[in-house]
Amino acid sequence: MSIFDFSKTPPALSHDWQVFQQFVGNIGAFTYIAKEKAAYLDAAACHMLGCPSEKINEFEFFNLLERISKSPVEGQKHIYKFTDGSTSRYIKMNIYESSDEWLGFVQDFTRQITDINERQSFVEYDPITRLPSYPSFSQKIKKILPEIQHACLATIYINGIDKLGSYLTVDNTNSCITSVAEALKSFASDTLIIGSKSNYEICVFFCDCDKMSIYNILNSMDEAVQNCILTDDFGEIIDISDKSRISLSIGCASFPEEASDFNMLVNYSEFALFEARTDKRSVINWFSEENYVREKDSYRNAQTFSRIVQENLLTYYLQPIVETQTGEIVAYEALMRTIGDIKMAPKQILKIGEAQNDLYAIEKLTFFNTLKLLSDNQQIFENRKLFINCLPNHLLTDEDFNELYLTYGELLEKTVIEIVEESASSAKGIETLKKRCGFARAMLAIDDYGTGYSNSSNLLHYSPDYIKIDRSLISDIHNDLKKQQLVTSVIEFCHDNQLKSLAEGVETLQELKTVIRLGVDLVQGYYTSKPKPLFLNSISADIKDEIIRTNLETRPEGVKKIYAAQNDTELDLVKLALEKYTDIHVYQSKLTIVGDPDKPVKMNISVMDNHSCELTLKNCNITSGNSKPTISVGEYARLVLTVVKANKLGYSGIYVPMGSQFELNGKGSLTIDCYASEGIGIGNDYDHGYGDITVDFSGTLEIISNSVESMCIGGGYNDDDSEINLRSGKIKIYMYSHNGLAVGSFNGDANIDIGEDCSMDITISGNRVTGIGSCKGISTISSGADIVMTCTGAQAVGIGVLEDGEGSIYIKQGKIEMKMRSAKHSAIGAMKGSVNTKIRDAVISIDSEGDDVTGIGDSAGTGNVTIIDSQVSLVVNAGNPKDIGTENGDVQIQNSNVSSLVNNKRTTYASN
Repeated sequence: MSIFDFSKTPPALSHDWQVFQQFVGNIGAFTYIAKEKAAYLDAAACHMLGCPSEKINEFEFFNLLERISKSPVEGQKHIYKFTDGSTSRYIKMNIYESSDEWLGFVQDFTRQITDINERQSFVEYDPITRLPSYPSFSQKIKKILPEIQHACLATIYINGIDKLGSYLTVDNTNSCITSVAEALKSFASDTLIIGSKSNYEICVFFCDCDKMSIYNILNSMDEAVQNCILTDDFGEIIDISDKSRISLSIGCASFPEEASDFNMLVNYSEFALFEARTDKRSVINWFSEENYVREKDSYRNAQTFSRIVQENLLTYYLQPIVETQTGEIVAYEALMRTIGDIKMAPKQILKIGEAQNDLYAIEKLTFFNTLKLLSDNQQIFENRKLFINCLPNHLLTDEDFNELYLTYGELLEKTVIEIVEESASSAKGIETLKKRCGFARAMLAIDDYGTGYSNSSNLLHYSPDYIKIDRSLISDIHNDLKKQQLVTSVIEFCHDNQLKSLAEGVETLQELKTVIRLGVDLVQGYYTSKPKPLFLNSISADIKDEIIRTNLETRPEGVKKIYAAQNDTELDLVKLALEKYTDIHVYQSKLTIVGDPDKPVKMNISVMDNHSCELTLKNCNITSGNSKPTISVGEYARLVLTVVKANKLGYSGIYVPMGSQFELNGKGSLTIDCYASEGIGIGNDYDHGYGDITVDFSGTLEIISNSVESMCIGGGYNDDDSEINLRSGKIKIYMYSHNGLAVGSFNGDANIDIGEDCSMDITISGNRVTGIGSCKGISTISSGADIVMTCTGAQAVGIGVLEDGEGSIYIKQGKIEMKMRSAKHSAIGAMKGSVNTKIRDAVISIDSEGDDVTGIGDSAGTGNVTIIDSQVSLVVNAGNPKDIGTENGDVQIQNSNVSSLVNNKRTTYASN
């Protein structure tokens, strides 16, 4: 059953979902579409969540998710207490997410949760202290308080109980609490009522007792507790004499002199206890209004802290930790947050916990809560880790760690324990932590490296698996050379010692690019993703692409890493580049390389000597990573290159040496952007020989050359009688060079055959350039293609030989349009050479301007010009013009229409 109909804009509810909601009325649905940066809600979801509109933007959507998930219901999976204005309800929310679209459901669970709460709300006796429970005690005191003239409430804290868990079992610890409660219970009477507030706190209510009597009784209680014999349920004595000392801290407040009602009485007695525990000057402390006014903020913070600990009002936002090669999320850091009506920052919680000497409670809650979070979401952590903050001076007791391990076992292998240091850690604590990590196969990270206690000395002492480089070293690193040097040294240390380096607090694109280029392994920060109350499956596609592009731009200087392709079917070009491969050596007969046109890769591909390969490039964007051509065909090797979709080669193109063979096939496109000083498109440079070159495909070949010396298709020499066969395809050549040749052999002996299924668009410019043929020497040229050519420069030949040339040109059909703008040039023919030109069944149009200009032939050379069954149109404007013919050769025109306009004077040639 589909929920939303995405064929409509905006998405509408499907008919199936509307029918379903008629039977189940308290469920709503929503969808988040990443590319639109918007979310859509149905009417039921809008009603439950108080949304005024069925479409909200991305910011409003994530803010709504945060508001819903900040108050999870203890013991209930995916259920949250949600408050909208003055209305509160319990919402069950499930989200199914992908990188592009999320689908979510919300259901009103208020009635079910209310029923559960009502069933669990009242327990008359506490099971451990065996005293009246706090609800029972409160109810009784509230009932009798209006009838009493004078009363006192003492809140008693049992010191030392919290330390017992480090060496006693849970059952024996509870037995100790029971023994202490029994010692206090012996003081109970009709005028002294005792109740249990928690395992550590006892409430004592005195009716109509004077202050001195209360002092005496409370002192006796403290003495009785210190002297009580601790036993288990079987009467066996539990000896703690060498481990801990049990005593009391007591806070008192009177009624009605200080407090006017029960709630105020409780509040004031707890404040007095807060002072007693904080100052530790006396066992019994009475409420002081003066102190209360002065210290009430600290007290309220302490109360809030106590409530956080007792009610476990902690939740965790997850911030992704991202791998810097692929942009994939490889871990999350669990960041502490408060829930419900409590708004307290993590640093504030830790500060109050330290003042209350109760950071252990935070440590314990952190580990048990985050491991439960991991346990509930195991599918997310199949290949990921969870970073958990740890206070090394407040490690879990052996008892609590054993309980943690017995509960979650192998899941600890998915954790990275992150050492958070506010003060120097003890050597014993660090050794214990390292031993536990080794036992549980958890990993260790040192946090905030570069500040405070996270220094080089501790780095050696801790032997971590991860080093998190502090934000202070990352901020503005792209503008700070000293920071770059320091961070580089940390990264190099990590790599030399098989550690992972992590840059914390990356907040800008410039910082991200800089740390990637420095070689950091992982990043974490607001730029990649802010902490969220959910597990993000992937970071933004744009940022992920930016990470990959930055990696692909970065190639280690002087480092060569070769991938030997021997038994591969397909290679992922981007993946190889991210794994720092610089070269692919091909030894196999057939291979496909797949890339991403938007992600240029620095790579060199070589078909090895004496090997033959059918290589397919699909969407590859490759730039040579060194001074060599991007693709090289080995000595006496053969490469059949098939292009699929759009492909690009940069810096220098395809090297085809003498004795080797190259053929271009496929239906895609290949662009060769050549900007090396001595550039090669396909073939070899102008000083060396080339092999056989064939272009026979239905796609587009585009060669752009901006080199000083350019060879687009061909090479310098042809001593091996190699052939250039351009059989089919659309070929575009743009050459801007000092000396250059678009197609042929620079120093002669060119054998060029251009088929009728080929079309060419050639633009050349330079000092001495040739379009098709040779710059000197012998050329044999045959063409049946449609050709468009534009040529500018000092000396040029469009089709033929530039100087002192010999050979033949046979244009057997096709349409040729030429625009020549050179001081000295011949459009078709030679300059001071001996080239025979034959034109049959062709349509030719030549527009020439310059000083010494020939249209077809050679004004200062020999050779014959033959035109048969063709249409030829020439426009020549020059100081020394010649439209058709050579100085000493014959011109034959048969059954052709030849029209010439020389310096605005028209000549019509008759057939002979």
